[in-house]
Amino acid sequence: MHGHEKAFFKGRIVVVKTRLILRHGECRRVFSCRETSEEDYQFRIISIRINNTKNTYMKKILMSVAVIGFVGAIAAGATGAFFSDTETSTGNTFTAGAIDLKVDSTQHYNGSVCALNVHGNDPTTWSWNLDGAGGYPVKGTPCDGSWTETDLGGQHFFNFGDIKPGDLGENTISLHVINNDAWLKMGIGDIADLENLCNEPETTVPDNTCGTGLTDGELGTDMKFRAWVDDGATDGWQGKDHDATEGDNIWQQGEIFIGSQTDGWMTLGALKTALAATTWSVTGGDTFYVGMEWTLPFAEGNITQTDSLGFPVKFEVQQKRNNPTPTGWGI
Repeated sequence: MHGHEKAFFKGRIVVVKTRLILRHGECRRVFSCRETSEEDYQFRIISIRINNTKNTYMKKILMSVAVIGFVGAIAAGATGAFFSDTETSTGNTFTAGAIDLKVDSTQHYNGSVCALNVHGNDPTTWSWNLDGAGGYPVKGTPCDGSWTETDLGGQHFFNFGDIKPGDLGENTISLHVINNDAWLKMGIGDIADLENLCNEPETTVPDNTCGTGLTDGELGTDMKFRAWVDDGATDGWQGKDHDATEGDNIWQQGEIFIGSQTDGWMTLGALKTALAATTWSVTGGDTFYVGMEWTLPFAEGNITQTDSLGFPVKFEVQQKRNNPTPTGWGI
């Protein structure tokens, strides 16, 4: 029998696409057959469990999984066979730099110097090294306007309780910027110009501002101050080994007064304004000297009696690298 044979299974016709050649009397193992005639055979399907579509898909899926697994095994084996090398850099760190400002001071008053160990038997005590002009201050009496390089705390550049017209004082302030180039600023804080008392000589002048306000005193206008960059006779910083006049507490021709092109004398308030507009460039490791001088002129008389003038002196540094135009000063 040739061609397509029909088999009946669960009410559906399943076309078995096969080529059968059956001879009379033969019976394949999946069929049960009986002879009716030589021209015609009747076939009855005993058991065929076929689902052509499902089997075909399942075969394709199984083949795909097998191929993927095979290729993956080859790839893994090939990777393991490559030449390789590993290098490691250890100990990588970042450490921030530092800018630290240290300050020291040498105080002068009427020609006397506040010095350490004046008597040669006490290396920790500061006192005046000689009698000042007019007999004041007295040699050997304590003073506190000089100190060695340190961070500022309770130090005072100026701490005088009995000044008179004609007195003159100066502090040579040494500024040390540790490690890095920096911008430097010096400032005067809030000023307290106090009247304190109005005694009879003062009211006789007359003093018409006898009060308790922060600006009622007269020293703020009658005292005179000046400050300059004490870089010596040779412009710039060469160090004391090359220019002994650096930081010598004496103004030399060519040294620049802060806020003035003449003799530099001005009120404390004017000096405060001038310092606020001044910024210096300092090389790390160098010593930067500023001279700050004061006087109560003879012309000022009884109107300043018992008055006092108080103010803080401040310094600030900012890094110079990556900071060409420093702003945001805290003083």
